Amino acid sequence: MDDHVSFVRRGAARLLIGLLAALCLVVPVLAGPSGGPDEKSEAAKVAKKVQKALGTAHQAEEEREALRQFQEDVADYADLHAKQLARLTSLEPVAVQEALARAMATKRAKAEPGDIFRSEVQPLFRRLIAAQLNGPDALDARKAVVEGNPGLEEESVPIVVRVNAVYPLDAPRSTVPLSLLLTLPPLPPSLHYRFVGRDLILLDCVAQLIVDVLPAAAPDLVTR
Repeated sequence: MDDHVSFVRRGAARLLIGLLAALCLVVPVLAGPSGGPDEKSEAAKVAKKVQKALGTAHQAEEEREALRQFQEDVADYADLHAKQLARLTSLEPVAVQEALARAMATKRAKAEPGDIFRSEVQPLFRRLIAAQLNGPDALDARKAVVEGNPGLEEESVPIVVRVNAVYPLDAPRSTVPLSLLLTLPPLPPSLHYRFVGRDLILLDCVAQLIVDVLPAAAPDLVTR
């Protein structure tokens, strides 16, 4: 019995790793202490902008609580995601995405916008995003957000921006600049930040399901 359980668990782990590799886009990460001068300079600029965006609000108990709640909600979603995925080990990998999307949508049938991007944390997210995308020195970051952004490309596959909507596999995906990835709260491997127009979405990159939406999260994305 123990050998059988171990075999099933190993199989589930291999399936999960394969799915994440196939369906999730690689998220760039900052190098450690051995990173080059450019990386250290980027990190320093990001930190300075974050500190300016937070200001005295960084000390506010309500915003610390809002961030704690956001991270708790994200962890709860990741736990539900893992449990549902573990039940699909008998399926072929190509069928897992659709089955997982149905399972998660069913489990979260009553989910509404703001269940994870709660109203308490939304102003902080918008300030942090604006700090990294506003100003002449953020031109490259704004261009990165615009490139591949399905809400800004006329010929893009239409994206229905709502909770539990499926993100089409053939639709483009916006790039999230490294400065933003270093600024926003980290996410588990199953979730990514993406932009659709100026809206920020939480995307389940295995189920290809929109988990939550923060409307008008980004400032004006003019790149001229």
